[in-house]
Amino acid sequence: MGYRLRTRIAPTPSGYLHLGNAWSFVLTWLAARSQGGHVSLRIDDLDAARFREEYLEDIFASLRWLGLDWEGGPQNAAEFKTAYSQRQKLSRYREALSALYASKSVYACRCSREETRRDAEVTGRPGVYAGTCRNQDLDPEGAGVALRFRPSPGGVHMRNEGGGTFELHPHRDVGDFIVRQRNGDPSYQLASVVDDEDLRINFVVRGLDLMPSTGAQLCVAQTLGWESLPKARFWHHVLVLDDAGGKLSKSNLGSKDLESLRALREKFPDPAPLYRFFSRHLRIEPEGVASARDLLSGFRMEKVATLPLRLSDFWRENHEQSR
Repeated sequence: MGYRLRTRIAPTPSGYLHLGNAWSFVLTWLAARSQGGHVSLRIDDLDAARFREEYLEDIFASLRWLGLDWEGGPQNAAEFKTAYSQRQKLSRYREALSALYASKSVYACRCSREETRRDAEVTGRPGVYAGTCRNQDLDPEGAGVALRFRPSPGGVHMRNEGGGTFELHPHRDVGDFIVRQRNGDPSYQLASVVDDEDLRINFVVRGLDLMPSTGAQLCVAQTLGWESLPKARFWHHVLVLDDAGGKLSKSNLGSKDLESLRALREKFPDPAPLYRFFSRHLRIEPEGVASARDLLSGFRMEKVATLPLRLSDFWRENHEQSR
């Protein structure tokens, strides 16, 4: 059988989606549709503390407004809760954790988030775990204990969107990362690897800011002896930045903020202004562009912008609606 691109749109119902999410979703959809590929919708809902029903509904409302379709996964919120929630896959994640523990690539850690932050700052590597519990041989089943994956000092090889290879260094960039949280739930890194393997994903589209996560996830997949991610191609695209030059974040976003897709749906009857904005960063003539399908004929991955998009530029182009 020949190669058929299999990718996924993977939002989290932990906040209202924003313009940066739309950019990533549209690029994913264009990459798949331009090559006759398969798209799955994978909703990452393990973060129970931040999950809200309105955020789940916002995912489907946003995708419908954007005019994006998909073959695999839930078609609505009710179907998601019935058959696709990650909560229904906890036993699958535990199997993967057991295999990692048997490989001696993980260890127990009792550090709190504050302790982790403090120790990392002391070592001069903020954001990278200092290895405080690495050699303590703690009981992995102890109360309030997390499991951390220990990357080897060597790098891992990632295939880029064109098929070339690039070396990542998770040992240096993320350090010993969590695969099971202190509450017993699998981490995002672990669940993402398991889900992508089960969906047979061979093409991953994500922002440049998630390249360290790619390295971490490749480590996990290779340790488990799985095939999908190690053989997959990765396309890390530029981000949409706010007025201060920072990446957009759902954690700081309300439903009425100008960058939320919910707010955009209220301001614009259709997504044409958004697609005209995106078209300029895809080096496609914006005249006549009103939908994702209007971008397909001119879409080429190698033509996509290599400089960040700016939220302020979008509103400058649509200044009447921003008032």
